[in-house]
Amino acid sequence: MGIYKYLRDKGTCSVGEVVENTDLTQPTVSYHLSEMKKSGLLKSEKRGKEVFYTISAKCPHMNVECVMENVNFRQVFHV
Repeated sequence: MGIYKYLRDKGTCSVGEVVENTDLTQPTVSYHLSEMKKSGLLKSEKRGKEVFYTISAKCPHMNVECVMENVNFRQVFHV
């Protein structure tokens, strides 16, 4: 959930920004961003050579507000 939480807190970010601010390698971040995009949790935009990701506000399955927007990660993971 670190990637999702980071994007939720920061907004639109490049893959490099996510790598710099998590304890994950670039291939791992790219893989997870791609999977989250495929599932409909994220949207992406290519700017030159970089890809920027942002959280999709709508649930990919019901076209309503995504429940992930209301998750308190500190409480769930006791951070």
